[in-house]
Amino acid sequence: MLGFAVAQETGLYDPAPPADSAFVRIINTPAATLGGKAVTALKGAASAYVVIPQGEFAAKLGMTTSKLKVEAGKFYSVVANGSKVTLLTDQAAENRAKALLTIYNLSKNATVDLKTADGKTAVVAGVKTGESGSRAVNGITVDLAAFAGPKALGTLKGVKLERGNAYALVLTDTGLTLTQSSTKTK
Repeated sequence: MLGFAVAQETGLYDPAPPADSAFVRIINTPAATLGGKAVTALKGAASAYVVIPQGEFAAKLGMTTSKLKVEAGKFYSVVANGSKVTLLTDQAAENRAKALLTIYNLSKNATVDLKTADGKTAVVAGVKTGESGSRAVNGITVDLAAFAGPKALGTLKGVKLERGNAYALVLTDTGLTLTQSSTKTK
């Protein structure tokens, strides 16, 4: 029994976030501050989630600052659309038997669809500019592509989707990128 108590004291697990916490990340922004915490996301990628107390907080993406409001227990992504900062509510990956795919349309295309690369199977349809769409799918290795009508805007080959994981697909005007999402926080 003593060994178990020692394991708990030495930080075997990260401490749980406070009960009034929300989880917020940035997408496609090289430098940002969320609630006073510095965060970075590579071009077309998603950062790790940052623990933010529920309520209002300041988000600074590049030169743009905005006040945003979050609710406890929810996941969010912050994106910059020109000089506007947008807060998107993310679907939580609650089904451990499925992989969660979320596509973010940060392109100039009015709507996009996420499909298998051959265009035959729709995964997430009708995602408007500046918005996101999600779907839980079976674990599989698949080729995926973002489409505007019949035109493929970006393709990802051999994407291994693992059950219980979440994936952020970010479509910009320069292409489609994939980041395995993480509930790990900074």
